[in-house]
Amino acid sequence: MILKERDTIWHKKAMELDLLLSCQLTPAHRRSVEQEKRNLQAGESAEAQVAYDLNFRFREYENWVVLHDLRLVDGHDIAQIDHLLIVRTLDFFVLETKNYARGVRISPQGEFEAYPKEGDPYPIDSPIAQNDRHILLLQRLLKRHNILPHRIGLTQPIFHNYVLISGRGRIDRPSPDSFPHVIKGDLFHENVVRRFQKAFTFRDAVQRLPQVVSRDTLQSIGQQIAAWHQPAPYPDYRKCFGISEAEIRGTEQASSVTGDYQAPETITERKQLKSSEGTTKAAYFCFECNEAIGQDVAFFCFNRKGRFGGRAYCRTHQKLFPE
Repeated sequence: MILKERDTIWHKKAMELDLLLSCQLTPAHRRSVEQEKRNLQAGESAEAQVAYDLNFRFREYENWVVLHDLRLVDGHDIAQIDHLLIVRTLDFFVLETKNYARGVRISPQGEFEAYPKEGDPYPIDSPIAQNDRHILLLQRLLKRHNILPHRIGLTQPIFHNYVLISGRGRIDRPSPDSFPHVIKGDLFHENVVRRFQKAFTFRDAVQRLPQVVSRDTLQSIGQQIAAWHQPAPYPDYRKCFGISEAEIRGTEQASSVTGDYQAPETITERKQLKSSEGTTKAAYFCFECNEAIGQDVAFFCFNRKGRFGGRAYCRTHQKLFPE
């Protein structure tokens, strides 16, 4: 069963980056924004494909729960878990998805290198070590919140660290059997889940029987973990890349209709469109649903910065911000 779907904030991030690219950015800033957009699209593509496959296969599984895009925070420590699968035997499969241009190479010492589209492979941080840190934080929260059942003979939950590489990339290993937890994303179900399900002998089942939880308990555990999710703060790309107001206003000038009107603070709140006749006109879009809205609706929001945070919303989504 699917308890948490993927977050959709990447849609807003992509729109924000596209709007920035429509401005007169400096060459350095344009390269930075374009690279950020490529990174966003690459990560989104890998996670979306794995999420689709997991949902397709596990939606009707009553003995498994699936959570996507789980961001756990403990003080200054943060774990961004791409996908988490939990079984009634209290096996936790923590999945980290990676989308490299042409794949990865792993040395005998466990050092990772990524293959770019062109040129030689370059060193990268170990995604296995990265996922280990995610597991440690998850274990810490499970222990602190004490949500796992306590029974006589109950063994500790088992955590499985898997790194899923995009199906288009290759995996070069020191030997065919080394680093089995780094696999192609499209082979996870066949090579991991099926083997896990077949690996249980009668003796294994008897030994682990004390820690098998009911379906209701499994769902409750998953729901409590999902409640720990804290969405990441929305990035301020202009501040991140040091983009000046002059670059933004190079393609559009804020117009003042009323005396107390203040120009929007983020590029998301306004956009320039070219009509078929070649003329330029201002267009405004709802920050929540991205639908086009009229200038009067946009200015209604801009003039109430305390209520709408300087962003424009359609009349439907204005109701999310009661007066």
